[in-house]
Amino acid sequence: MPPSQQNLSQDPLGSDELSNADSDAGGSPVGKTPLVAGDPSARLVAAAGPVFARRGFDRAPVREIAKVAGVNIAAVNYYFGDKMGLYRAVLAGIRNRRQRAFPAPVVGDAPPEETLRKLVRTLLSRMLSSDSTGWESMLMMREVQQPTAALSEVIQEYFRPIHDALCQTIEQLIAPLEAAKSQPTRSWQENALVAQVALGVVGQCLHYLLGKQVIEQLVQPEVRARHFDVDSLCRHITATTLAACGRSDIVQVHQQIDRDASNSTGTEDRSVQSSPGPTT
Repeated sequence: MPPSQQNLSQDPLGSDELSNADSDAGGSPVGKTPLVAGDPSARLVAAAGPVFARRGFDRAPVREIAKVAGVNIAAVNYYFGDKMGLYRAVLAGIRNRRQRAFPAPVVGDAPPEETLRKLVRTLLSRMLSSDSTGWESMLMMREVQQPTAALSEVIQEYFRPIHDALCQTIEQLIAPLEAAKSQPTRSWQENALVAQVALGVVGQCLHYLLGKQVIEQLVQPEVRARHFDVDSLCRHITATTLAACGRSDIVQVHQQIDRDASNSTGTEDRSVQSSPGPTT
């Protein structure tokens, strides 16, 4: 039998005790998330995400999470084995939601130029999409910057599939090159060039998440409104990457992408709002 639950029917966020606890923890909107009625394990996951995002894994008290979820503290071990098991469940939930909302294209189903554009859009959409509470991006960035034992799973199941698809696509796109004469350059060309171009794509996408506050001060609002939405950024990053791969000059590539976009039905595109950006 599951451990006894306490006050599952009431909204724990409405209690004075929890309001005080949230305030003591430096409460913020990030700490408030809708709870799932009924299922204690789902309530724990919903309650734990904002606490982990705000405090970090090591400093997040299991007792506080159980209070917010309205369950007995023993439920954490019962349903998840331990605190790390709960943390892994929270990260898996974020990963699964983003992968369902923004699936990656299959390499080989379209020309590599089109696959690259779709991969860039997937990356931008996953990074810049807003969640209703603002804590998901914060938690993912915290995990990367302050890694726990769960990072390996995040890399293998969330980051690696996109990385591998980018590498396969870029390898198809890079114009034929003469082998470098010097051994160090030849080694880089054979072993690192494709991966560095792929990581360069990721870095460009990530900059618009991490540099949001800087961009808002450097670029005029009317320019941001017209040229810094997900579709525009996707066209720019795709064009610069194709140009770097030697396919064409950047303006020519951008014009072609614009023509393709204007002829598209738009069924695959979704409107994605930029998140307020994690405070990471």
